[in-house]
Amino acid sequence: MTSKTNTTPQPLTDDAESWKRTLSILAGIRQVAKEMREEAEQIEVAHPNQMRKPGYGERVDIVSILNKTYAFMSTDIRRVARSSSLTMPEDLC
Repeated sequence: MTSKTNTTPQPLTDDAESWKRTLSILAGIRQVAKEMREEAEQIEVAHPNQMRKPGYGERVDIVSILNKTYAFMSTDIRRVARSSSLTMPEDLC
């Protein structure tokens, strides 16, 4: 909330909370990609002789998009971490 003397709004969260949220988003992208990849593998095993496996192509496409998103975001987030002296967990590097 802003006061009449200070019209600059205050951040809703502190830097540590913002960093945790950012890392949580990155971890979430990685986790969803892993789950979708596993689902695609299950579909492939369930329909070994079918050329078109129901739901397989969609999952493969989504995994590809999530992997590209993760790679793009993690590069920028690592840069922010280095320049701001923030710690990035090993499992997200």
